[in-house]
Amino acid sequence: MNIVVIGSIVLVILIWAMLTFMPIAGAETGLLANLLSGALVVVFGFLFVTVSSRIVGLIGSSANPVSGMTIATLMATSALFLVAGWTGGAYSALAITIGGVVCVAAANAGATSQDLKTGFLVGATPAKQQIGLMVGVMASVFVIGLTLILMNEGLAEYRPTQMSLNVLELPEGVQLESRDYQHEGTTYYLVNAIGSRSVPDGKYLYNPATEQIEIQWIQGIGSERAAAPQARLMATVINGILNQQLPWGLVLLGVFLVVAIELLGVRSLAFAVGSYLSIATTLAIFCGGIVRWMAEGGRQGEEGEVSSGSLYASGLIAGGGIFGLLAIGIALMEQADIVPQGLFEIGPAIFGFLSDEPMFGVFMFAALCASLYMIARKPIQQKGQ
Repeated sequence: MNIVVIGSIVLVILIWAMLTFMPIAGAETGLLANLLSGALVVVFGFLFVTVSSRIVGLIGSSANPVSGMTIATLMATSALFLVAGWTGGAYSALAITIGGVVCVAAANAGATSQDLKTGFLVGATPAKQQIGLMVGVMASVFVIGLTLILMNEGLAEYRPTQMSLNVLELPEGVQLESRDYQHEGTTYYLVNAIGSRSVPDGKYLYNPATEQIEIQWIQGIGSERAAAPQARLMATVINGILNQQLPWGLVLLGVFLVVAIELLGVRSLAFAVGSYLSIATTLAIFCGGIVRWMAEGGRQGEEGEVSSGSLYASGLIAGGGIFGLLAIGIALMEQADIVPQGLFEIGPAIFGFLSDEPMFGVFMFAALCASLYMIARKPIQQKGQ
């Protein structure tokens, strides 16, 4: 218990020091708010790390409600900030920082529980597993962070726009981040708008020569190319509570709808996720479920966790992620003029005009589903057979 108390105090001090001496740009907060943030991270982290570890240990990592625990942290944190009168944009950033730390802690707790559970089944040494986990966590901090930064840059878009703005008297919610932002040989002012009533949320390039906003800088993550519906939900919760504009009627409607769904014997978490995710995201999952049902011959419980179908599907998921990252890397190289534009456009070179036809994409997806069905129908060849 003494180790837990000492560790909690050290964690609070570390978080306070980081928020005080290395604050988020444009979101500086006071010493008291930073100290409270450290305490909230410890409290919510302790609660949700326990929940995450236990759920993963009993059921599995697929049932770990990390997003739900994160949203609960954000709601509680935002409510405390509202009571304290901290409703500015800086406290919105502080709330998402607290939620992000708790989210990472809960996710790591679930992963640790899963690793220790698996290690016990295969006879691994827990102490050495912990060393491996720490190495993995430290490596992922840099690798995943760099990957997300490159992904955000590779999928970014500069969209022309026209908007008047007086930089000498910026409206509320609009900040001037830089006066020397270079884009295509022109020097712009980099403007950031969050929660403004006159300028939509986003980053903009302001031309001091014309005194106009001429370009909207659309970040890659959260754009149409890499939609982030959970991030939008979290931002809605934070801003809604702090600005006292959260549509509580819709929130309560969702609560009672979940109660009704549970009474009908349907899993409310899966129903809720399917409700707020776009059909473009969930349609592939639905098609995969149909292929599995067909592969099982309409009977439930035939397809095991380790089968040819699940292994092939896992390979498709991994391959899709790898090729997605390769596409982002190619886009970055094209932006830096390392490779010529369109050098890797293999699809149009092979299929010609068909690569732009929507029905051709449907045909290729159907062929992929057919391959999954045929692979899933084949039993795994055991060693020695």
